[in-house]
Amino acid sequence: MEYSIQELGKEITSLHRRWLTLTGNRYDPAKHRGIAELYVMDQRFTGYYDKRLPGCARFLRDAVVCWVK
Repeated sequence: MEYSIQELGKEITSLHRRWLTLTGNRYDPAKHRGIAELYVMDQRFTGYYDKRLPGCARFLRDAVVCWVK
């Protein structure tokens, strides 16, 4: 099955949300967006996410910004 970039971004955002709430924490959209911003603002996060796929951190941040309301 082939996904559009929009569908892929939406799915990744959903999975990232699940990951953030694995510990039972209450979901907070503002916190989700803030964490995603760190992925491009802090080179340690960017380096981790972009290690195998350059641009991954920015894609994740952009997807979260787009899909989290």
